[in-house]
Amino acid sequence: MDARLIESRKAELVQRFGPWSAHNIRLAGDLYTIGKGIAGDEIKLRRIVQGVADAWRAPLSGLRVLDLACLEGLYAVEFARHGARALGIEGREANIEKARFAKEALGLHNLELVQDDVRNLSKAKYGGFDVVLCLGILYHLDAPDVFVFLERIAEVCEGFAVFDTHISLAAEKSHAFKGRTYWGRSYREHDPAATPEQRAGQLWASLDNPESFWLTRASLCNALSHAGFTSIHESITPAEAEKPADRVTLLAFKGERQRLLSSPLLSAQPVEDLRD
Repeated sequence: MDARLIESRKAELVQRFGPWSAHNIRLAGDLYTIGKGIAGDEIKLRRIVQGVADAWRAPLSGLRVLDLACLEGLYAVEFARHGARALGIEGREANIEKARFAKEALGLHNLELVQDDVRNLSKAKYGGFDVVLCLGILYHLDAPDVFVFLERIAEVCEGFAVFDTHISLAAEKSHAFKGRTYWGRSYREHDPAATPEQRAGQLWASLDNPESFWLTRASLCNALSHAGFTSIHESITPAEAEKPADRVTLLAFKGERQRLLSSPLLSAQPVEDLRD
């Protein structure tokens, strides 16, 4: 699309769905989805792309990337622009239509976008991925969905997954899943009396569940380990200056458990859980 057509199509989408809320994507020249300048998730984008590149240690063009709850498509678009095969899954029509517009405007034939509930994720449905991005969705799920979702991510992940999520700073409430106890706190997503239409209109809340369960840092790491990830690392830089204390970026690797040749007694013991 040329710049005039892009601008016209963008105006139509804004009229129909409202302005872009977070993903400021350069479409052509000085034309952006939000506006020229640092206006959205660009700081986080730098952290995610750099972290993935450093962990992958090969050209990004060789990746198959899954972006879960991709919102307006920024991360999936970015990896596709680097040549990766990217799939974005998003539950809300307003968001997926904006992502599809960016795909079309940029001619990204290696980007696929699907409107679906991420809780429907499975390897049978979507296949396997080198990198799974779980950015800003985990804390919108309630128990037990949050634990099942982590297992589904591990199922489709063949390399590593990136989690950017709120955590609970206090162990206020517990949930049991498959014989293990996890701690965190509840968070109100919607008024319990809200209609499906009202919930759909809340673009920064869950799709339907009135509450979500925020895991503590320790319980989140334990849940990832139990789901099948073998090591978990926290991303500190590139820095996000305004990142709140209750939000973390984690890289969880899906490897093989290593046997310790010099410490066979320890190697025979299970990996201990972190304590809240």
